[in-house]
Amino acid sequence: MSAKLPPHLTTKMNGPPKFEVGLKPIAIENWLFPDDQNHWLEGKGKLLSLKTDDVYASLGDTEEIQAELAQLVCAAANQEITNGEPLLIGASRLVSDDLIIMDKRDGVWTLVAATLCAPTFFNAQYAIGKSLSLLHDPIPSGDFDLSGRIARVFDNFAPDMVLERFNWTVQWCDERYTPNGAKLREAAQNAQLNEAPNMLYERVERQTIRKLPKTGAVVFTIRIRLSKLSDLLQNKDEYIAFENAWKNAPQNVREYKKWATLERHVTHLLEIMR
Repeated sequence: MSAKLPPHLTTKMNGPPKFEVGLKPIAIENWLFPDDQNHWLEGKGKLLSLKTDDVYASLGDTEEIQAELAQLVCAAANQEITNGEPLLIGASRLVSDDLIIMDKRDGVWTLVAATLCAPTFFNAQYAIGKSLSLLHDPIPSGDFDLSGRIARVFDNFAPDMVLERFNWTVQWCDERYTPNGAKLREAAQNAQLNEAPNMLYERVERQTIRKLPKTGAVVFTIRIRLSKLSDLLQNKDEYIAFENAWKNAPQNVREYKKWATLERHVTHLLEIMR
């Protein structure tokens, strides 16, 4: 009998990736903890110190929002921020999650500050100042107004709620800091098939949103889990779910996720682990 899968690995049980809101409420005490990826904190801390301009961005008038968020993170982590760096950076050092702040500017929800130490193929400088619609514009949602629905969620949900969702992709290698996916795709393009069992990884994003009660800004968190795909596929249920999700993903989803360079590797891995 296959072992029961933890919740974050069951995302694919519902089939191929879907670009929809998919948010569900969770207990507020589970917002940031338990942090099952805290082994990443040392590496994340180095990025925050050595690549600050790459992984942190702010519009410059977010001090009050950063302070409110930092207070909540410190309370959840039962720690304090002691250095003089921006409070969003200090708070980000305490959790494995990236912290992104959305605020309503001129009636439009806008990304006003962020730490992005484990970005899935974009970076803080690209995202800063963009509206929800611009951030979601490349997503192949068809007639589904994804950004509009998310904006309505931001407008209407209460500060004492936390909403959670998951999504996933496959990448070449186990790097977390991946602002540029082209390098990974090039490596996969040049790799031999026998490298697939050690180099294919499932990348799962656990996302949450929470509204700050004083400022009304919304905090969007992203926690990355990387799992070697060959390990996951040893579970029968996971194998079946992944094979179905991979093979039945529509072409626009495959193009958005840029899976073309991984096709031969994933096909090979599925064959040898069947």
